[in-house]
Amino acid sequence: MSQQNPYEQLGVAEDATFEEIQAAKQRVIAQLGGDRQLQDNIESAYDAILMERLKLRQQGKIKVPDGIRFPEKLATVAPKFSSLSVANAPSWLGDSFERPSQQQILTTAGVYTVLGGASLVPSIANTGLPTLLALGAGFSLYFINQKQRRFKRALLGTLLALIIGTVVASVLVNTLHLPVDRIGIPGEVFAGLLTLLLLWTVSSFTK
Repeated sequence: MSQQNPYEQLGVAEDATFEEIQAAKQRVIAQLGGDRQLQDNIESAYDAILMERLKLRQQGKIKVPDGIRFPEKLATVAPKFSSLSVANAPSWLGDSFERPSQQQILTTAGVYTVLGGASLVPSIANTGLPTLLALGAGFSLYFINQKQRRFKRALLGTLLALIIGTVVASVLVNTLHLPVDRIGIPGEVFAGLLTLLLLWTVSSFTK
């Protein structure tokens, strides 16, 4: 679709009226089944047509109906997450994870680094570890949900990270006797750090 001009993307003629262009945009978006990337392409094509019409209006070549709003400049599509491709992976798995942009990685890493660092402070960890984990879960819900507004998926991913972090830490410390105390990290703090790491992972890579 990217090789087509904006009019072809919307399926309208270059002399189409504004009403026809707007109707075509809505029709095509409705047919895309919620594909955000394709919807962004259609929105960009629509904006490109409006920009072209704006230039023609400024040159006095066309008259624009009242109520038509032109973008200040061509809309730039924000960096999107590209799906992670895993060989022979089921379709539901490929639809669940994405490769985040550098900005997203830095944002989520910054948040969880602060939370993890706070959990290493004894005065905070002694009484505030549950609060730090609650904050971590809240940020996970926010980061996942803001991508595609799928709250159920955000909630499921966050709960899994909390459960797996607690269970794995318990197995490592209590069953396999991982000597975390030798490096000055209490078992509960280690569990919190592991859980925050998993929360960072799901909030960064889950759609």
